[in-house]
Amino acid sequence: MARYAEIAIPVPVRSLFTYRVPEELESELVPGHRVEVPWGKGLTTGFVVKLADETAVEANKLKSITSILDDEEPSILPEIREVCEFAASYYLAPPGEVFRAAVPANMASRGKRILRLARNLDETAPALVSGSLSDEDVELLAQLGGKGRDARPMMRRDPSLRSRIARLERDGWISAEEELHDSSGVRWEQWVMLTDREVQPTSTQQEHVLRLLEGTGGEAPKRAILDAGGSSSAIQTLMKKGKLVGDRRPAEADIDLLSMAATSKGDLALNRGQLEAIATVTDSLGSFHPFLLQGVTGSGKTEVYIEIMREAVRRGRKAILMVPEIALTPAVAARLRERFGDRIAILHSNLTPGERWDQWRRARRGETDVSVGPRSALFTPFEDLGVIIVDEEGDGAYKQDETPRYNARDLAVVRARASKCPVILGSATPSLESRYNVEQGRYTHLTLPARIGASQLPEIEIVDLRNERAEKGDKGMVIFSEPLKNEMTRVLLEGQQIIILINRRGYAPFLLCRECENDFRCANCSVTRTVHRRDGQLVCHYCGYRTAIPAACYECGGEVLQPIGFGTEKVEERFMRDFPEVPAAVLDRDSVRRKGSLLRILRDFRDGRTRVLIGTQIVSKGHDFPGVTLTGVLNADSVLGYPDFRSAEKTFYLLTQVAGRSGRGEDAGRVMIQTAWPHHHAIQSAISQDYEAFYASEIEFRSRFHYPPITGLIAIRLRGNEQPAVERTARRIGDRLERFLGSVEDARMQGPAPAPLERLKGMWRYQILVRSRQKGMLRSAVDRALTDAEVSPGVEVTIDVDPLNIL
Repeated sequence: MARYAEIAIPVPVRSLFTYRVPEELESELVPGHRVEVPWGKGLTTGFVVKLADETAVEANKLKSITSILDDEEPSILPEIREVCEFAASYYLAPPGEVFRAAVPANMASRGKRILRLARNLDETAPALVSGSLSDEDVELLAQLGGKGRDARPMMRRDPSLRSRIARLERDGWISAEEELHDSSGVRWEQWVMLTDREVQPTSTQQEHVLRLLEGTGGEAPKRAILDAGGSSSAIQTLMKKGKLVGDRRPAEADIDLLSMAATSKGDLALNRGQLEAIATVTDSLGSFHPFLLQGVTGSGKTEVYIEIMREAVRRGRKAILMVPEIALTPAVAARLRERFGDRIAILHSNLTPGERWDQWRRARRGETDVSVGPRSALFTPFEDLGVIIVDEEGDGAYKQDETPRYNARDLAVVRARASKCPVILGSATPSLESRYNVEQGRYTHLTLPARIGASQLPEIEIVDLRNERAEKGDKGMVIFSEPLKNEMTRVLLEGQQIIILINRRGYAPFLLCRECENDFRCANCSVTRTVHRRDGQLVCHYCGYRTAIPAACYECGGEVLQPIGFGTEKVEERFMRDFPEVPAAVLDRDSVRRKGSLLRILRDFRDGRTRVLIGTQIVSKGHDFPGVTLTGVLNADSVLGYPDFRSAEKTFYLLTQVAGRSGRGEDAGRVMIQTAWPHHHAIQSAISQDYEAFYASEIEFRSRFHYPPITGLIAIRLRGNEQPAVERTARRIGDRLERFLGSVEDARMQGPAPAPLERLKGMWRYQILVRSRQKGMLRSAVDRALTDAEVSPGVEVTIDVDPLNIL
């Protein structure tokens, strides 16, 4: 009986594709395998989701799977496959793109599987006589030669080779290694291995090489042998004699280069709150149980995480720790290395493709116990997963802003349920969604109400910018108020450190011609371009379009061009003018573009080589710098003016988090917040560090105006080069939605209307927002409305379920 496979292919289509399973692959193919399949005029990689004995598609119209790309276990574990299927359904996303997000990017390209001889050809003669090799086997071994061959084209021409190759590999005649796509960035290195052949070394160098290999278990990278005093000529001689064989393997990333050096903390004394939280969670190991761990900044949440992970590992299970920002990964990895040694995997997008694949492969082979990283860590291929921890769970960085638009925090709960393990969502400022889930009885609430040790929450002071005078040339915008400048002077004289938050990178938000008021807007987007004085350029932060800062206005030829506002560059410039002897550094997306710069900036500040850290919201989360006793927030109102119902929540989160960086050591901390809206409830709640007051006020607002988490929210976005076509498609979809939403209780629709940022990257944008308490019915109505919707040529439609950004 013929078998069929439902396959997810990484294309923007919300369906699976049916292929015939060749007879020779039926016994091996299982869901989760990566496979090579015909697609268009070529071949592509797909992921097997389901196998069946029947199909609704006419069998004679189906193409067959060409080959299985996974040579050992499937790339996609059963519980990760369950998460991917859930994500594709819940987020109305193309399943192939969800599955592609679950593996390193270079694994979604076809690559090669290189076969090489593992023994000398002269050994085939006695094996041929004994019958352990056939004539066809010897012919195949001879074809491989010294350089090896790609197995996949060979197996496409002759599928029966698959079983023969597997047998020859099992018997030690050939070695096989997956070589990813040439653009993957994987580094390869030469390995040498001892064979069973009896050979007498004829030089002291040969004896030295053999002793080194015997001390490493019989195999080692060639470079390691050379570094230990072995000679290349001795290795070559031993290989000619058959005592050594060579192999080419991916070079493993050095974890020392991916994490900060650990500052030993040892086993810290835990307080009662920490011990109770640890006991509650460890009692649930082995079963699904979601927890919200709410602890003030500095309350020791990380120690709670580590103790729970240690207990999971002691019981033979694995652990995942997710952090919202790549910037937090090195310091957290250092803490984990202290407790778990090298048995940690580090996964984030700043690694090279080769480094990412190496870390993923180590986890898949069971060589690690713990993984750490941002969103991608969710898909760590751990079997026997014991616990998942999502640190700073309310951070918007967990939401992916491109297809598939999933929220890793929420999918962590889904994976924990599939893996039958507890999941901990931790934060000083939980998202309203998680706190509401506690209120609804879905999550267990754990609290850490006080800082550990002798440190206390910092004193917070408001500086009312309405009472401050700007410097001449700053056009009414205050950078450092007098109270903040005085406090910085005091702190620096006492030898302590400062963090300054300005949530805007570059020198100034825009350049203005004082003669004609031209603001040099981006040619592709309906936004101004940011002045980057260090690079001498005007840069659009949305599409990347950049030009040199002009000497005169394009429109009128005027030469009076004024940078308006300020960002990290200008703050650094002003600080160096006021405190020329104090070493300072900037931490923002621009300053960490070069590989290694993030670690350098964090290490220099941690070790006291820099005294002041100026940065965007990257500086506000998770960092533990005991020398910081002052945090200055220069423009606390930057988010409050956005047309976004989450603006108050984002402001409260940012201020509370950045305030928590101060006073984490022995000295008392202080926070100074500069604002022109000192009485706003988000700012007042941040000053008092009163999350419950903020939650009560904000949840009442959300309930009254039907916003999440009380209701479900879906954004339908359309974009295209031609504005009339985008508007026409948006109105057609809006009409269909109105019909389908009629059966959904309390459904509301906003739009179709131009998006707040109407033009981005040369594309015109429209948006439709739909809301309802009936979240499942709402998704169903959107799905039905968009299925086979008439979309004008050149218009792209995307769906964002539970959006965090509606601009």
